[in-house]
Amino acid sequence: MGVRSTFLPLLMLCLLTFRQTPEQNAAQIKAWTERHAHYMSQPRIEETESFLEITANAPRPLDDVLAALAHQHGWHINYEEPQYGKSDIVDSTAPSWLEQHPNGPRAYGIAGGAFHVKISIDGYFPDDPMQILPPLVKAYNRSGNPGRFQLHVVSKNSFDVIPTASGDGPQTPLLDATMSFDASDDVGAYPTLRKFCEELSRKTGHTVVFGGTGSPSENRLLQAHIQQHSVNQPAREILRQMYKQVGSTDCWRLLYNPDSNQFWLRMHLW
Repeated sequence: MGVRSTFLPLLMLCLLTFRQTPEQNAAQIKAWTERHAHYMSQPRIEETESFLEITANAPRPLDDVLAALAHQHGWHINYEEPQYGKSDIVDSTAPSWLEQHPNGPRAYGIAGGAFHVKISIDGYFPDDPMQILPPLVKAYNRSGNPGRFQLHVVSKNSFDVIPTASGDGPQTPLLDATMSFDASDDVGAYPTLRKFCEELSRKTGHTVVFGGTGSPSENRLLQAHIQQHSVNQPAREILRQMYKQVGSTDCWRLLYNPDSNQFWLRMHLW
């Protein structure tokens, strides 16, 4: 495990046990309230013949925008986050908890916020993802929001959004790791994907947990079986092959949780 992976849990431990003054807690409550007052439940996407204008405000604005576009156009977009650094994280302890537990455990979240982009489009081909996704990711990388990403084209309507850096600097994406993995179809897809995450954790030194779907595709996941034999392949490609055996419309979201210093892999139907 690298120095960064070791440092962050120690940093969080210090933050959790540090006694806050009433003034510090009042400032935190004020910041939390102002931040949440500006959050949007979903991005606003306005389209004309010449432009696509997108406005979002959320802890993970790029994730929200990608989800909205994927749902609107039927695109297949996989999304992976970096291990966010200290500058990418914000104290997200709810005021109701803080007022009752002024020196209790704190919760931390991703410090995203406002994001706006206006993209030129050809009105004859409004559903062409290559008009929209490359400038979208480029604009996000310039926005000052947490993380830096690149777009990888898998096929005409299928894409991977891959992390390249956090506030601490460049990173190698977890799913770039080369690994081998075997699974037989005598067990369900759920335990197979949990096993995959355990193997990926051992390979990378970062804890990765499979978190299911939390969506209607959960039943399909519980009923599916995966047969896999991969030798020295990128984890991303192994995951892609396994997801196809569950459902062709499912995407993955690999999200970083700063509270636990873990990654959560979720299956998502956009």
